[in-house]
This record gives sequence, C-alpha cells and structure tokens, in this order.
Amino acid sequence: MVRQTGKHCVRFDSRTEAFERAKPGSSVLLLGDQDAEGYTDPKAPSKNLKVYVEEPIHKERTKGGFVLDTLWLRVIVTSDQFGPELEQGRILSIGSQMIPAVSAKDPLLSIGRVAGFDKLAFGMPSTTNALLWSPDKSTLKSCATLSSFGTSRFAPAKAWKPVIQTILRWLGAPETASLLQWNPGVRPTFSAKEALPGDVERIAQQRAAAWFSRSKLLVAEKRVYNYNTAEQWPDRVGPMPDIAGDGTYGMLEGYSSAIDALGMQPVRWYRRADCNAESAMALIQAGNRDQRQIGGNIADFIAGRSTVLHDDPAKQSFGLVGWNDLGPYRGTFYGDDNARYILGLIGASGGLKQNRWDDQILKCILANFRTSGANGFRGDSLGEGDIERQGWRHFYDAATVNMAPHFEAYLWACYLWAYDKTGYKPLLERTEKAIARVIASGEDAWTWTNGSQQERARMLLPLAWLVRVHDTPVHRTWLADMAKKVIGYQAECGAIREEFGDLSHGIAGPPRSNEAFGTAEAPLIQENGDPLADMLYTSNFAFLGLHEAAAVTRDAKLVQAENKLAEFLCRIQIKSSTHPELDGAWFRAFDYGDWDFWASNSDLGWGAWSIESGWSVSWITTILALRTKHLAFWDVHPGFRVNQGLVKMMLP
Repeated sequence: MVRQTGKHCVRFDSRTEAFERAKPGSSVLLLGDQDAEGYTDPKAPSKNLKVYVEEPIHKERTKGGFVLDTLWLRVIVTSDQFGPELEQGRILSIGSQMIPAVSAKDPLLSIGRVAGFDKLAFGMPSTTNALLWSPDKSTLKSCATLSSFGTSRFAPAKAWKPVIQTILRWLGAPETASLLQWNPGVRPTFSAKEALPGDVERIAQQRAAAWFSRSKLLVAEKRVYNYNTAEQWPDRVGPMPDIAGDGTYGMLEGYSSAIDALGMQPVRWYRRADCNAESAMALIQAGNRDQRQIGGNIADFIAGRSTVLHDDPAKQSFGLVGWNDLGPYRGTFYGDDNARYILGLIGASGGLKQNRWDDQILKCILANFRTSGANGFRGDSLGEGDIERQGWRHFYDAATVNMAPHFEAYLWACYLWAYDKTGYKPLLERTEKAIARVIASGEDAWTWTNGSQQERARMLLPLAWLVRVHDTPVHRTWLADMAKKVIGYQAECGAIREEFGDLSHGIAGPPRSNEAFGTAEAPLIQENGDPLADMLYTSNFAFLGLHEAAAVTRDAKLVQAENKLAEFLCRIQIKSSTHPELDGAWFRAFDYGDWDFWASNSDLGWGAWSIESGWSVSWITTILALRTKHLAFWDVHPGFRVNQGLVKMMLP
C-alpha cells in the first residue's frame, strides 16, 4: 500500500539486518508476527532512527496468562493526535484477536469493554489496555498487528485511515500519508450517490441467489458428521465448512458477527426450520434452474426428513415445527419462527407451481392457530412438554394477550392467508380481534424486542393482508397509519432508521453501562438518532410489508418508499472478491451516515456483521425477485390445495 504512493520500501528477513542496513534518520517498521522483545540494536541510537513495532501474541508469552481476547473489547481513541477526523472518545474495532495485556502511559489508542454506537456512551471504562503508545521519542508500539487493518477488516474502514496516516507521519513520511488510499476487501456494492445500472435489482437477486452456494452453508453429506458433533464449539459457532452441499441435508443458520485476524467469520452450526424454508423460497424465486433445484432439496429436507417436524397425529403438538433439529430446541415452538417457516414454504411452493408441501403448510398454520388463545394471541413461544401435558384446547380457550408484534404479527398474516383459502371464519375473527386490540392500545402498550421500529415493520404484513380479506375504511386507515410511521423514519438514501421505545417495555434494550456491553441481546444503536439500518429485524420485514401494502393500496407514497428501500438494499449488498463466502449477502448492520458496515456490536448472538440465511438474505432476495415479476407475495401460490380432512381433524 505504501509502495503504491511511490515511497521506496526495502524488506528484510530479520530485525538485525534491518537495523544494520537502515540509513541514518530513516524509519524501521517491525511488522506482524515476530518477537520484537529486546529489538533495540546498538547502532540504532546513533542512527537517529524512527521505529514502529508491532508486538502481537507469541506462543512463549501466552503461558503467563497476560492475554486479552478482543471479541467484546473495542478500540478507544485516547489522543488528539489523529486530527479532526478521529476525535478522542471515538470507538473503533479490530475484531476478535488475542493480544497481550499492556499498561502504558498516555496511549494514543486504548482497548476495553465500552458501550456506545461510535462514541463513548458512559465515559472511559474502569479497565483499559494500551493498544498504540510511544514509550520514548524514537519508538511507537502496538500490541496488535495494525498493519493488517485491511486483511483483518478493522472497522469502520474510513476511520482507520487517519490512524495509519498518523503512524506514517510519525515515521517521517507525511507525503506518503497524504497519498494513502485503499479499497476495503469487504464493502458495499455501490456508494450512496453512485449511478445504478437499470437492471440493478435483477443483478442483486442473482448475486444473492448465488451466495447460498458460495457461503458453504449448504450442508454437504461429508459434513453431516461435523454438524452432529458441533456442540464442541461454544453455542455451536465454529469454522466455515470447506465444501457446500446441494440442499439435501439442509442449510446452516448463517455467519456469526465475530471477525478474526484473517478477516474470516465463524458459522452458526444450526439447521433452523425458519432459515431453511426461507432459503428454499429465495432460491426458488430468484435462482436459475440449478439453484431452484437446490431450493427444492432444502424444502424437501425441512418439510419432510428433518426432525424439526412434529408429525405424529396422536400428539398435541402435531403440525408444529421446532426452533431447530437439536435436542430440546426441536420442542421449542416460537410462533414467529413457525410463521416464517410457513411463509417460506408458501413462497417455495408457488415458485415451483407445485403442491408437495401444501399439507405441511396447512398443518403448521392450524397447529399454531389451535394453540393461540381466544383473543388471537399465542405468546412468544410454547414448549412441547406444556402442550402435551395440558392439551392444545387449553391454549385455544385461554385468554392470552401478548402485545408483541415481533412474535405475533406474522402468524396473524398466516391465519388471514389461510382464511382466504379455507373460509374458516375463526381464522379471520380471532386475528381481527387481536389486531384491533394492538392498534387500539397504542405503541406505549407494546413490548418491543430489539427496537420499536421493528415492531411497526412487522405489523405491515398482517395489516396489508387484512385489507385483502376484509377491506374496510377502518382497516385501510390502520394500514396507512402504520406505514406512515415506518416511512417517517426513512432517510433520503432509503434506509429505515432504527429506534427503540421506553426502555421499561423492551426485551433487549441497549447496554446501560460499559460492563453490560456484549452480555445480552441488544439493538444496534445506543440511542435514538444513530444513523443505523438493521437488515435482520427491521429493513428486511419493512421491505416485505411495504411491498404488500403498496400492492393492495396502490398508494404512490408507499410505492415510492418501497422503491427507495429497494435501491438502498441494492447499494449496500456485500461486495468482496477476497471473501467470496460473503459476496452477495447482507450484513445485519449498516451505518448510512458513514456508509459502512458498522454499529454497536453489543448483541450477544447476532451482532453487526452477522448474516442470517433466513430472515435477512432470504426475504430481501425474494422481494427483489417478486418486484421483477410484478407479483405480490399474497398471489405467489394461487394453486394452494386445501386438505379438508386436515381441517376437520385439527380444528374444533
């Protein structure tokens, strides 16, 4: 990189040779994984050298235990030497690395557990470690390999430029520092203002469809053993598979948010019901012939051979699907995850114009409906043990109220869709009753999960479909008001800005201290107003909701909002030749202020750089595909076949 600016650089194999051959008044850089202890050469002082030293972890130095894992630590700017571009209190990231614990006076950069979006929210943490410091006038030290900032994907990318420039200026190369330029190896596909090709949405969906195989998340037959033994890794988060399957053995959940020193991210080794069905849908709706075949294989797996299915008619849990296919998880039934499993199979079936998963779709809808209460609410989740012990009628007759659209809204959408197909009135009546109660209560009565904006985004789909099955002025007003609230947070670039409500009503609020950072699920923002879009919990579902709302109302403002969001999502799609496993996907977080992949990475499970095969990539890809086909999701599977025997068996 420095050579690209025209600066002459000479590389030596040993520090001794470097000091011997260094010209008086020049600079010596000891970079990377080398033992820089006792680096000073007797000739160095007389040569008036400037020396920059990187002291990463070495095997012989880890035995003492003075080692820090930076997974939940963040870099803090603790000096004013970086200029106005990087003020004191700014937060940066070096990802997940092992570094030595160092105490130094007046460090330029420190590292510690600290809360905040991009600036300190609660001041300096009680404990910090020096990251970049100057022990004397001729030496600058780092306990991490800062020279690998590009390879290691330090973030935000733009913020590291003044750090590297400051080091170069300190070394006596101001002209080189001013010419320093590089393109991050993982970056948005387009800038905020760059002209887009006319078929950008088609290109984006094709790249996304290709990502499913490139990601290597498709479980290969040779890696089934690895899947079955993945409990060896904490929370089953382990290395990326080396080969990809064809969908026959399903698909892994996605990429975890951690980024190691090589710029690699670990994988979540779970086969979730929702992620598999949604991935099948995306591949079938957006893919070529081979990709559609893979999508069909995934759907056959998750709706046929997978252990997520509870397919014994003698059981009270008949028709439900577990969170994933492992141990106790397969007996945990989240209504929202079941709903997106249903919607995924609807999209897959419609894309292939086949009926082979129709019974599974209907069974899952009816199983969830009969474990929802008289008020139309089901609760966040139910357990297999409780259902088998108390029977499904206990839940069907219960007066359950759960003012949480995140968990309830997509089941309501499924019930409305099923009412249209079956004509079974309780599906409409109970759903309409629940939606009316949620609307009448106002948002102050809602329980939000990672933010209030995601709750509004979730409501768009059932409200749009309620207009489909029961078109009244009141229902249109409900939809228009909710859409207006969502669009009210849309930035000029098309991003939907995150927001959370009263913290006492939140399940997963922002950390309220430095010590709390990285200890629980959390939003990507620290405070309202942070310029952040969330592709896991909000923007993806707002995209679906706006698409359906615009289709049913033909409202010009909704069409415009959907178009702006589509353009934004095409711009921020991941582009990378160095990490093909990421190219074509979408990270959870995007800072549209600095136009970079960045956020408060406090969420314990699904942080800023996580990629979910379902949820994010699948829904964005599917809606882009439906837009090119001029098709609403409501109309995606018109040939659905109702098995009246199932209806009579499962419903009162």
